[in-house]
Amino acid sequence: MPREEKIVIRTKAKPAKENVDELTDWFCQVFDLATRENQPEPELFKDIVSKSIAGDGVTSKELFKEFDIPRSTVIYHLNRFIATGLVIRKGRKYQLRAEDMESTIRELQSDMINEFNRLLQFAEKLDEEMREVHVRGKEKREKRQARK
Repeated sequence: MPREEKIVIRTKAKPAKENVDELTDWFCQVFDLATRENQPEPELFKDIVSKSIAGDGVTSKELFKEFDIPRSTVIYHLNRFIATGLVIRKGRKYQLRAEDMESTIRELQSDMINEFNRLLQFAEKLDEEMREVHVRGKEKREKRQARK
C-alpha cells in the first residue's frame, strides 16, 4: 500500500528576518509543525536540515541527547516530519527527503502536481458518471410522466 502523506500548507507572512532561526520557525508554521510556543519542533527540524545539508542524517538517540527531551517526544515529532513528506528515514537516520530544503520543496511540489493531476482525472470521471446518472434519472421521470 502506498505511503500516505498529509501535507498542510498554511499561508504565513514572510519572516521578519531571513535568518536560520526565523526561516526554520516559518517553515514549521507553514507546514503546521509548530504546534505551540516553546516547542522543540523548530530546533529539531533545524538540526535535521543542517545534518542533511552536511550530507548526513541524525538518529533519534542523537536528538534526544542533544535536546534533553524524552525519546518518545523526539519520535513523535520525527513521525510528524515524515508524514509531511519533508523528512525520510534511511536506516536509523532521519534526513530531508532531498539533499537540501530547496530540493525537498521542489520534490514536494512535483508530488503535489502529480496528485492534483490524478484528482483531475477522477473529477472528470465523477462528472461523467454524474451526467449519466442525471440522464438516466431524467429518462425514468419522462417514462413515468408518459405513463400517467
